[in-house]
Amino acid sequence: MESLKRSFIALSFLLAVAPVWALGQKITKETMMSEGKKRTYYLYVPKNLGTEPAPLIVLLHGSNHVGLSLAEKWDKLAEKEGVIIVAPDSIDSAQWSVPKDGPTFIYDLVESLKKKYPINSKRVYLFGHSGGAIFALLLSVYEPEYFAATAIHAGALTAAAMPAVDTAKRKIPIHIQVGTVDEYFPLSVVRSTRDALNAQGFGVQLVEISGHNHWYYDLAPKINETAWNFLKPFELPSEPVYQEQKFRTGDKTSNQALEQYNLGVKRQQAGDNAGAIAAYTRAIELDKKYPDAYNNRGVAYLSQQDYAAAVADFSRSIDLAPSDAAYNNRGSILFSQAKIEESIADFTAAIKIKPSAESYTNRGVGYQRTNHDDLALADYEAAIKLNARFGRAYVLLGLLLLKRGGQDAAAWKALNQGFELDPSLHAEFDPMIKQLRPNE
Repeated sequence: MESLKRSFIALSFLLAVAPVWALGQKITKETMMSEGKKRTYYLYVPKNLGTEPAPLIVLLHGSNHVGLSLAEKWDKLAEKEGVIIVAPDSIDSAQWSVPKDGPTFIYDLVESLKKKYPINSKRVYLFGHSGGAIFALLLSVYEPEYFAATAIHAGALTAAAMPAVDTAKRKIPIHIQVGTVDEYFPLSVVRSTRDALNAQGFGVQLVEISGHNHWYYDLAPKINETAWNFLKPFELPSEPVYQEQKFRTGDKTSNQALEQYNLGVKRQQAGDNAGAIAAYTRAIELDKKYPDAYNNRGVAYLSQQDYAAAVADFSRSIDLAPSDAAYNNRGSILFSQAKIEESIADFTAAIKIKPSAESYTNRGVGYQRTNHDDLALADYEAAIKLNARFGRAYVLLGLLLLKRGGQDAAAWKALNQGFELDPSLHAEFDPMIKQLRPNE
């Protein structure tokens, strides 16, 4: 198990019928629901998309503006380059706010567009101006394995955001443009952001525009062209990964507790589970209602095979703030202890919070153990539908089909696809296949 839950994103697909994007060529105002709220965004789908999946740029507007203010500055370039652009509104036009405006909302928006348009999942980019630039930088360090690259105009990170920089799992390419006389983001502040990111291995490119102030709109064509020339060569090395972030609501975590939590994350990523447990324990002593600290400490206890302590921590995390990560973690331990019905209940709770291929696959194994093969089959198929590159689900599906008999062709097809996606699964599953088909 990992210290932080990861969600794997399914590939985008092409429609076989007359494509809706053929009706594009103008900016449209759209709405969607995310986290129970109606959200507004502006969309431009060019007519010259070509035959290959298109890049997508998420445009994040400046303070006291709306998404249209950027979309109408990008549409001509998008048409020329065959790029889909989407420009969401923040809840409060005066600012972008974490977590109200993302990462979850931005993720939901991108995923909804992937279902409608031929988007290249490995080429989803961020561009932001001013307040949107700050937000783009935050998204870049929160979700560096989901976005391919980021370009901003007039923005910088605050000192409070630096712990997130330290834990970023990928050094996402970042390009910054700023005027030499910007009254809101002085060069010294922007250079400090560049230097802090580069110290962590990001390799930020900074362009200083001589005599330019904070006003983006008059220079937008040139700024956008420069940004796009930076963004377009970058592509994620593998399918995008969305890592769900946990942000406190209500009483704020003290700075000391947050520092200890971030220290625990760093130690856990380095494989120092004892050190991670010590840091999370100090965070919990400072803030006894810190669900993420309990969950992550539980994972560290699990790595040390202290199952009782791990279950206690996962249960406390669930009591404080139910999450799919904690339910999945506790369910896995319950399964290993042959408490199958209880584990199925936990995996079901995880699916209700946020469906994932892992949760469906885990529950499917539980259903198989209780001889509910039809339910298991449905869960493996649901896992594959959510993530077409999750090899374990294919292999488990193939094994179940072999066990049931009469569908060997479909079984071997699923098995071969699963092993092709993840060859490491051979060591775990080859003995089971040999047991089912000793002569093959």
